[in-house]
Amino acid sequence: MALIHSNFEFLEQPWWKLEYDERNVKYYISEIKRLQKVISSSVEGETELILGYIELHQERYLVECISAESDIDFETVKQLLRNETNSDPHLLRLAKKVQNLHNTVKGIFPSIFFPNLPMDLFTPSFAQQLHQQVGGNGLIENAGQYRTKFVKPAQDDFCYMEPELIEKELKKLFRQCREDFKEDLELEEAIKFGACFLAHFLYIHPFMNGNGRVARLLLSYLLSNFTVVPLSLYTGEKTREIYLDCLREAQWYHKPPFKPSALATFILENVHLTSYNICTNMDIDIQNVD
Repeated sequence: MALIHSNFEFLEQPWWKLEYDERNVKYYISEIKRLQKVISSSVEGETELILGYIELHQERYLVECISAESDIDFETVKQLLRNETNSDPHLLRLAKKVQNLHNTVKGIFPSIFFPNLPMDLFTPSFAQQLHQQVGGNGLIENAGQYRTKFVKPAQDDFCYMEPELIEKELKKLFRQCREDFKEDLELEEAIKFGACFLAHFLYIHPFMNGNGRVARLLLSYLLSNFTVVPLSLYTGEKTREIYLDCLREAQWYHKPPFKPSALATFILENVHLTSYNICTNMDIDIQNVD
C-alpha cells in the first residue's frame, strides 16, 4: 500500500482562510517558484548576509516550536542559548530544550538556501538520531528509542499505532519517501508527499515524547529543495489550532492511506510565507521581478 501519494487535491477554500483573501493554490505554487528564483539570484555571493538571516530564522523557528509547549518569546530564546538561566529549575530544563533543538538544526541543515539534501540518508535511523539529539542531556527518557506502550492524543479518543508495528511501518514509510522524493520532483507533488509523510509519521508516533519536533525537522528535510530550512509552520496566533485540525482531518478514519488535503494546503501556504519573509527581512525587491 502506498503511504506516500498525491491522489488528492489541495483545498481552495480552507476554513482558516479570511473572506477577503483571494489567493488560491495556483497563486501559491507560482509565487513560491518565483520567489525562490528571486532569492537565489539576489543572494548569490552574499555569504555573510545569508548566514545572518539563517541564524535569525533558526532562532525564530525555536520560538515557534517550543512556544507550543512553553511560554517563550524571542528574547528568552536568545538568553537561553547563552545559558542565562539564573539556576532556575524551570529555565534550566527549558534551556536544554532550546539548546538541543538549536544544535540539532545546526547539525543537519547547511547554512544555505534551498540545500536539496540527499535522500539516501532519510531512514528510520536518521529519525532516531534526531530524537536522541532533541531529547539529549536527560531531557527525554530513552531518547532515540521506540516506545513500547500504547499512547493517545490528549484531546482525541483514539490510540496511535500499536508499539509492535512501529519499526515495520517506519521502514515502509521512509523507504517510500526515498523512492518518491526524486531530483525532478515538482513542487505541488512534493508538498502532497510531505503532507502524507507528516500525517503518517505522527500517526505512527514512534517515541513517547518529542514526536512533533522530530516530525517538523524531517518534513523540512524532505522539502529542502523548495524552502529555506527548517521550514516554519507558523501563520499567526491560531497556528497550533489550525495545524492540529489539519492533522485530525488527515487522520480522520485512522486507517492509511491518508488524504491530507488540508494539511498539504497548510504546508503550501507556509512554504510561501517562509520565502516571502526571507524577501521582507532581507529587503529583496519582489515587486518588479518576473
